[in-house]
Amino acid sequence: MTAVILPNLRGLPNRTRRVSPRRRLKFEHECGMIQDMKADLRLFIAIELDATLRAALVRLEDALRETIDARAVRWVDPKNIHLTLKFLGNVNPARVGDMTAALERATIRVASHELTAIGLGAFPNCNRPNNIWVGLEGDVPTAALLARRIDAEFVREGFAPEERGLIPHLTLGRLKREVTSSQRAAVGRALQAIPTQSYGTVRVDRVYLIASDLQPTGPVYRTLAQFPLESSHIT
Repeated sequence: MTAVILPNLRGLPNRTRRVSPRRRLKFEHECGMIQDMKADLRLFIAIELDATLRAALVRLEDALRETIDARAVRWVDPKNIHLTLKFLGNVNPARVGDMTAALERATIRVASHELTAIGLGAFPNCNRPNNIWVGLEGDVPTAALLARRIDAEFVREGFAPEERGLIPHLTLGRLKREVTSSQRAAVGRALQAIPTQSYGTVRVDRVYLIASDLQPTGPVYRTLAQFPLESSHIT
């Protein structure tokens, strides 16, 4: 069974219930969550952050905004920051049941673990930054195992394999296309000037299947299902 957070629909209170993927989809369809079965869902698989870490990332972004040209970076709303394990793209709603079954298989016998959000960096590097991120350290081997198992299950479902292994990070912002070379270089210098420090902990105790609805004001995320990992010594 899958532990699923059901949103507040038709006056029902929020709650956690254990329902099968088939029963969950029937419930969502009856309650209007999937309103147009012809419209694809933009899906991804991720680890969510707790409120303490999100608050720390808010403070970090505020500090970065004071030193980095606002015209250079498009910042990610902290409430939308997560550790992405696999991006699925547009998926027919009729296949969501297959997605939940694949995630149930992938998360079996994977232990809960922790990662520490620490340090700032950029892809491909701070000399020519495109994406600004906070790094993740700690039990990276278990996180990488989880990502590999998810990738393998979804390759069997017809999705493309990941070209490289998991590089755990939390994306804070992306440089705009129109940024100049001098602005890009200034962003890199600003990142390198900030001392390495820890921003909090990512408790990896469940995996989320999330739908992304792209809006003019930014993406709106909706959790379709969550998959608890096996309990460990984490308290």
